[in-house]
Amino acid sequence: MLAADSAPYEQMSPTLLAKQPPTPRKDEKAESQDWQTIYAHLESSLASMRSWRWSWWTFWAVLAAFFLPYRYTWLQTANRMWRGSNLNQQIINSHGLLAVRTCAAGMWTGLCSPSRPWFKLGIGLPWVDLDADGKSWLKDTEEKIYTVLAQSNFYTSMAQAFRDETVFGTAPILIYEDQEDVARFYVTSAGEYYLANGGRNSTVKLYREFTFTVLQIVDMFLLENCPRQVQLLWQAGTYDTEFVVAHAIEPNFDIARRGTNAGKIRVVPSNFAFREVYWLKGIKTAQALSRRGFHDMPFMALKWATVSNDAYGRGPCMDAIGDNKQIQQEDLRKAEFIEKGVRPPMGADPELKNEPASIMPAMITYMNTAGQKKGFWPLFEVNPQWLAALTADISKVEQRIDHCLFVDLFMAISKMEGVQPRNELELTKRDLERLQELGPVINLAEKELDICIQRVLSILQRRTTRDATGKVVPMLKPKPQSLANVPLKITYVSILKLAQRSAESVAMKDTFATAGSLSSAAKAAGVPDPIRVINLDKAMRHYADINNFPTDSMFTDDEVKQHDAIRQQEMAKAKTDAQAPGAAMAAVNAAKTLSDTQLPGGNSALGAMLGQQGGAA
Repeated sequence: MLAADSAPYEQMSPTLLAKQPPTPRKDEKAESQDWQTIYAHLESSLASMRSWRWSWWTFWAVLAAFFLPYRYTWLQTANRMWRGSNLNQQIINSHGLLAVRTCAAGMWTGLCSPSRPWFKLGIGLPWVDLDADGKSWLKDTEEKIYTVLAQSNFYTSMAQAFRDETVFGTAPILIYEDQEDVARFYVTSAGEYYLANGGRNSTVKLYREFTFTVLQIVDMFLLENCPRQVQLLWQAGTYDTEFVVAHAIEPNFDIARRGTNAGKIRVVPSNFAFREVYWLKGIKTAQALSRRGFHDMPFMALKWATVSNDAYGRGPCMDAIGDNKQIQQEDLRKAEFIEKGVRPPMGADPELKNEPASIMPAMITYMNTAGQKKGFWPLFEVNPQWLAALTADISKVEQRIDHCLFVDLFMAISKMEGVQPRNELELTKRDLERLQELGPVINLAEKELDICIQRVLSILQRRTTRDATGKVVPMLKPKPQSLANVPLKITYVSILKLAQRSAESVAMKDTFATAGSLSSAAKAAGVPDPIRVINLDKAMRHYADINNFPTDSMFTDDEVKQHDAIRQQEMAKAKTDAQAPGAAMAAVNAAKTLSDTQLPGGNSALGAMLGQQGGAA
């Protein structure tokens, strides 16, 4: 029996599928007492959310046709045998699709690159100074989160999600616990999902519908949990028949009981913040495919930009759709222009009617040209200057698409015009304005990545593993006392985030250089040192932080104080020893010993220390 916070799909694999019996049990499960009321609530909510999504859904169809045809499904219907047909019939000029690829790749590499650190675990109380145990726990936990993300399908899922976000403005991602990968991520495509906001204007409700075969349904939910329709098809060996599976994730509120009996229905226990239900869409069965609860939100919804209470986001392709339509039309006309120049429409003498005629090379057309009349001629001649003007306009429109999709930002170095930058400051100033334009998008993405990292952390806190001796131990180490009741904070150190902070870094570097020059000048002039106005310790820590310097490589304030105290003690001891009685006599004796020590060449050790030359005077 599965617990309320687990589901069969956490363990789905070919191994689990191989354990399913070829025939279902004869004793069919009894109908759940409250399922029909829950089913009515889910189907009603799904229909309502479909109505609210209508305007977005129709717009997505246009966006998909011109930017990303393979990531959109118009209708979720089972057994669609034509799903492999050509989808790119609207695209003649592929520049928009390539710009989407560049923008999505730039967001993926800039925000969550698998080749470098892009987030850090810290504490939400900056005035608390952590001890060594606290820092060690944060570093160990951070490394384990990175390991889970790298060994799962996180990075491939995010690469696809950023394409969806660029085109449709929205990209929901399910985050499930997984037996093999610890965590696994599922990207839903446009046309599958429905979203709704909570009171804080953040997404808290996700419905979707998708098609699964009998084999997939049994693999995901186990044969014993499948309705009778699926079990009979499994028994008959009809494994590839599809059903539309509906899925709901929403806050775990009570549902009013329908009928004569008053009261309420609790779908999952009240200690869960969210609930999830899978069922066959439009088919009344005895029970749900799966019911479970979550303590934290099991999905995130990337959004490029939001407006008020809209549940769906708006992306840059919505700005570039007019330009993309224009270049499709212009490219079509350019092809027609070239075709008319190479194969123009022809006029002919009436005598040639029903006679063989051709404009193909090496072919002959016979005609009567008596009286200097033309027998076969092009109806019009194209002007080559028009082709140049048309090509130039297409190039301008492509540049507008690139600007809408931030291609000039993500390809800033390779496409930089004019004089190349001479130093880091010039490069930073050139791109700072465009980075500020992208800033709100980065902040929205980081809010959703917070959900992802916290979800993975929550999964790790529940999971166990075996150590070298075979003993079952938690995946995460116990929290040290210094982190008890201290909230954790996620700080992002991605490439785009560092690029945004580079202006501050360059400004601090210039300030340090100027302060050093002024300090030297003040010492030479015998005036107070102006560098005294800078708190060097705090400035150094802040500079290291904005440049992503490892915190475990810096001493804490307490360690610095201990080192300062030890240094002062050693200086005081050295001063005391120098002033002690007999110190002067010891120095004289040491000098006499050095002067009496003869070296080859006739020089003494003392003379050699003083730089004197040996030999006869």
